Amino acid sequence: MIVTLQTTRSKILMALLGLLFQMNGFAQSPKDSVLQAATLDNVVGYALTHQPAVKQAEVDEEIANKLIKGKLADWYPQINFTYNYYRYLDLQSSIIGGNVVRFGVENTSSAQLTATQNIFNRDALLASSTASKVRIQAGQNTSRSKIDVVVNVTKAFYDVLATMQQINVSQESIIRLERSLKDAKSRYTAGVADKTDYKRATILLTNTRASLKSNEELLKYKEEYLKTIMGYPSDLDLGIAYDSIAMENDVLIDTLQTLNYSQHIEYQILYTQKELQEANVKYSNWAFLPTLNAFGAYILNYQNNSFSELYNTRYPYSYVGATLA
Repeated sequence: MIVTLQTTRSKILMALLGLLFQMNGFAQSPKDSVLQAATLDNVVGYALTHQPAVKQAEVDEEIANKLIKGKLADWYPQINFTYNYYRYLDLQSSIIGGNVVRFGVENTSSAQLTATQNIFNRDALLASSTASKVRIQAGQNTSRSKIDVVVNVTKAFYDVLATMQQINVSQESIIRLERSLKDAKSRYTAGVADKTDYKRATILLTNTRASLKSNEELLKYKEEYLKTIMGYPSDLDLGIAYDSIAMENDVLIDTLQTLNYSQHIEYQILYTQKELQEANVKYSNWAFLPTLNAFGAYILNYQNNSFSELYNTRYPYSYVGATLA
């Protein structure tokens, strides 16, 4: 009865915890997916968190670190354990002095513990000499992905702002042209002016309205493109927010700053690739170098015709050595 009551309480507790985590996930998901104010900083930060290319680069960097650890593990001692048991149905026979003599016992068993230590190996030497460079290369690839995301998102953001401003200009122009058309029509009706001004105002108004319609459709496409490169859900609204005064202050550039190629990520990646290629050349030159390993083993043998007494007596032996190839 006690066991049943404890089991029931455990199940209820686990169900409540699962419901709590589920409700917590529902509460956090919309907050994490919706931007309250889509400023440039918020848009870029959201893209760096949700953009699949950045996530893939971070996963690739983690994979590279795991591979490096796997290669460097060749320097660690390799320990193996083997256990064997044999039941001989027919013992080995040999004729000695005209008599048939059987060798061995019906039951044999052994436990073998071996260890191998790599002392010198050009593969492990290459892994040790290039581990830091490979980590740097993986980090540089991640940085380049983030830089590309920031550049593309910033361009798309300003492209949306430019289209929004073009729409505002077109709307103001339509108001002004409608007034001009009304004035031209009044002058034409009164006989003060000919029909040319009236037709010209009509054409300008029609063209401006067509331009407004085109920019409105283009704005929808550019907003969807911005959502795509951000990793933002397409079914959610993206309320663009900006401060024109702050943007004007950010435009200022220090013209006295000299160009330094070494600070560009593309240059850094090429330089790292050059170092790795030089390491591969050295690896090829090391082909004549030998491989040196040290090893040792400790083995326990058990032999007896009776299985019940097989492990009563053990016959151990051990050895150490080295291999130069």
